[in-house]
Amino acid sequence: MDLLVVANPYPPMASAGINRVVRFLRYLPDHGWDPVVLAARASGPVAEPPGVPVVRAPVPMPRRLLGGGRRRARVNAWIGVPDEYVSWVVPAVVRGRRLLAERRFDALFSSSPRASVHLVAALLSRHAGLPWLADFRDPWTTSPFRAYPTRAHRALDARLERWAMRAPAAVSAVNRSIVDDLAARYRWLAGRTHVVPNGFDPGEEVDDVDLGPGFWFVHTGRLYGRDRQVRDFLSALADQPPDVKALFVGMDGARLGSEARALGIGDRVRVEPFVPHRRALGYQRAADALLLINGRGPESLSSKVFEYLQSGRPVFAISPDRCAARDLFDEVGGGTCVAPDAPVAEPLAAFVAAARDRRGPTIDAAALQRYEYGALTAGLSAVLTSLVPTPA
Repeated sequence: MDLLVVANPYPPMASAGINRVVRFLRYLPDHGWDPVVLAARASGPVAEPPGVPVVRAPVPMPRRLLGGGRRRARVNAWIGVPDEYVSWVVPAVVRGRRLLAERRFDALFSSSPRASVHLVAALLSRHAGLPWLADFRDPWTTSPFRAYPTRAHRALDARLERWAMRAPAAVSAVNRSIVDDLAARYRWLAGRTHVVPNGFDPGEEVDDVDLGPGFWFVHTGRLYGRDRQVRDFLSALADQPPDVKALFVGMDGARLGSEARALGIGDRVRVEPFVPHRRALGYQRAADALLLINGRGPESLSSKVFEYLQSGRPVFAISPDRCAARDLFDEVGGGTCVAPDAPVAEPLAAFVAAARDRRGPTIDAAALQRYEYGALTAGLSAVLTSLVPTPA
């Protein structure tokens, strides 16, 4: 069967948001699906998945016209509803309709964020009468990280979400909290929601990395609105022996470096900006322990947690009691969790001591295997297949 996948971001663009779709594309042919991707024109360092046809539509308002830094953020907040790629929607729909006229497809699939992919998919689904599976990695309008400049912006985004959610044959999400929220707000989705979690892909390349001497914590990925938890961790790190160090990969290090220097541990905290994904995986494997600073929402579960667990390294997590990340650690093991705003110094000292003695939290390998992307794609394929009408 033929599947049209609406994806943005997508390689060669470098973004953590590409991983879920790219991993599904790697395994979908094993389950009888022949995917074609509709994406935005983009540049970047990431290689496109081999063997997957890509059709691209222009982005009429490229980022460079908006300037940089805070100015671009302000402009995007005012005109970017549902996101800064809203100007891509019309060209993508035009190109998608042309593609649908040229080739028969059995189903549509889109995965957000960014929510603009769902607008494109909704319009194409309505045009062609194709069953559409709308996939969510984060909430759309209920995301705790979305700040609207005015009430009118919030209302417009809510109307767009409500309109779009009339179209899918089914919705999926990376955890139960997201699909339950959608079904509670849009009653017509009841019975049409599926949890297809994130996971890990054992087939990905991993760089060989050496962090040097010492006991190294590694954190990969960005941190949104978690300054307090970062400060708590750094303060606890300052109480550890001088050979206990931390590397933060994939974030701006100016503020973090300043805080580390103020605590007298500037020489024990390293920050690196964006690195290719395979190098981030290499840093995880080279670590003595991995650091997770989790969001406070019930849906909070970064996809990197599965990579952390795959690495086999013990995880020190600052995470709320009732959230998807805690549920995963309860199921799979591998993590020591401390609640946000709770004292960190003593739990961190105990964690380091246990990890040095190889007494850190262990992982249930059989439980973790359920999150391997080959198995997850089988589940996704089953949902997609259930949406396709049976020939008379």
